[in-house]
Amino acid sequence: MAFLKCGPLSARGTSGSWLFRDVVVKLSPGRLCVLEGASGSGKSTLLRQLVGLEANLGISRSLANEYFDEPARMACWRARVTLLPQEAPVLPGTVAQNLRFPFEQRQGCSHSFDSGRARELLDQVGLREIDLDREIGKLSGGERHRLALVRGLLWDPPVLVADEPLAGLDSESARVCFELLASRVRRPGHAGLVVLHHRELGQQADERWLLDQGRLEMP
Repeated sequence: MAFLKCGPLSARGTSGSWLFRDVVVKLSPGRLCVLEGASGSGKSTLLRQLVGLEANLGISRSLANEYFDEPARMACWRARVTLLPQEAPVLPGTVAQNLRFPFEQRQGCSHSFDSGRARELLDQVGLREIDLDREIGKLSGGERHRLALVRGLLWDPPVLVADEPLAGLDSESARVCFELLASRVRRPGHAGLVVLHHRELGQQADERWLLDQGRLEMP
């Protein structure tokens, strides 16, 4: 039985034609999967539907043999299957306030914010010199993307879903961040699904999926 199973997922594009139809996503534990496909094929939409940020009726969702089909359970699902969106959104305020945000918003959260762990992750992604009290407006675009990755890893959901988490990074920073991400999702009881445009890094994934002409091809 799959560690995560979600579907069927369907979505239409702006022209009314199907981006994808009746797709079922299955993830195995301890695996990093990269989702590939042409621009406009619906990769970002598929990720948003997977985590429950876009409406789609009749979807069955399960994680580690636990079902989340009832609407009342969607907040719990999103806490366990978490999306790092492409635009790496940040909130006004400090670095620390942005890192604390998931812990303050998620209902029924058993996690607690660990400033020491936050500092460790910031160091690992090359933000050693960034003070937790620094204002977000003083960060560059690449720094914001790395901060968003740290926020996701600090929350540490069982399933991390990421849409271009390495955008705007130089090749060395992208490599370091990819290796950190891979090490986290390859642990027992975890998994990851990522969209990347770094072909060389994508080849290091455990599985490479292709979204093409409305179909999801998985190994």
